[in-house]
Amino acid sequence: MSGNGGDGGSGKRLPLFPLSDLVHFPHTDLKLEIFEQRYRRLVRDVIDGADAESRRIGLVLLKPGGRGHGDRSQRSQRGDLPEVFPGGTAGRIVRCEFLPDGRTEVLLHGEFRFELDHEIPGEPYRQALVRPIEEPRWNEGDAGIVLVKRALLALARSLVAELGDAFPLAAPELDGLAAGSGFEELVNRMAAELDLPAVRKLALLCESLPDRALSLLSILHSRQQVVDELRPFRHLAGKSQLN
Repeated sequence: MSGNGGDGGSGKRLPLFPLSDLVHFPHTDLKLEIFEQRYRRLVRDVIDGADAESRRIGLVLLKPGGRGHGDRSQRSQRGDLPEVFPGGTAGRIVRCEFLPDGRTEVLLHGEFRFELDHEIPGEPYRQALVRPIEEPRWNEGDAGIVLVKRALLALARSLVAELGDAFPLAAPELDGLAAGSGFEELVNRMAAELDLPAVRKLALLCESLPDRALSLLSILHSRQQVVDELRPFRHLAGKSQLN
């Protein structure tokens, strides 16, 4: 697989939204319900202070031990906040609703991956200087990309046929991805939807796109092997009450 160099990016200042069990990927949408006052203020500040194309929040994953935005079980360099992993995704706010019951509903669209440089102290909510990760522009007609894309879709469709609703992507969604999505969107959508631990998803996010695609192939292949091995025993499931 080959790609041409993409645009570079200088350091950017972003407000940070720590998540305990979710990882956001570029080219995917993420819905959040926000209850905590300082993060509701974060959202309002981002909306009030920037044009529609610059309303970005840095989504980062809390390290194990953190239970939420205000958890103090692990300490960051600021001394009073739970630690976060150094990689994340900048999500642009595309829809937001401040509800009368105190909740804020936000829809974010992932735009780019970043590495955390350092957090900025003294803010009402977490902010940091981040380094956007340069992404190549992939040639969708490249033979390697076409081959991997077909293999991902074939394995996913096979698992849907075997598992039905137990597989996180339905057949119509896969058809839509096959027909209208580029390579990066397909890979990131699968990575976002698969039922994997958050730390494993973060590892996928931190990989290059080709490595991420190959990792997903390995995951799907392993699941297909398990399904194949259990197929001879599936008829026993309906008789479990007799066992």
